[in-house]
Amino acid sequence: MLVIILCLLLFSSCEEQYYERSETIQLDQTEIELQRIAENARSTLSSFFRHLANYNRRGGTRAQEHSFFVKYNFAADEYNDIEMEQVWLTGIHFRNGNFYGRLVNSPHHLSGIKKGDTVIITIDLITDWMYIREGKIIGGYSIKYLLEKIPEEQRSEDQRELLKMF
Repeated sequence: MLVIILCLLLFSSCEEQYYERSETIQLDQTEIELQRIAENARSTLSSFFRHLANYNRRGGTRAQEHSFFVKYNFAADEYNDIEMEQVWLTGIHFRNGNFYGRLVNSPHHLSGIKKGDTVIITIDLITDWMYIREGKIIGGYSIKYLLEKIPEEQRSEDQRELLKMF
């Protein structure tokens, strides 16, 4: 069984600002729905990059769309029982033939990188993407899927509020 560590990126509204907080979940990577979500994310990346380019072209001032993220699949350290760890990245940009992103989460099974580090990424290992448009999450299908798996009576208030953003 392949196991994956998946970090959920949670947003909470605070005077029209958004901040991130992460929760870590351990899952079976062979789960069909998560594979479908990852395939869909990669097949719709052009839409994500188009919106990100529009945001960057306006110098980050397009208020109705902001907070752009991709979820990236890293190979975990060899000494773990975990094979992969997914971490959210922001600050996505293209330079000198490479895509880059900055880690939003603190990885648990990846040595040599930490929250805030900038890494080179390849499109094939992106498993989800998201941004905020007028207070609603666009994309972020893995977050929505995982939150919906939590029984309503077990969801935290933050999780209930986050689901309202979809």
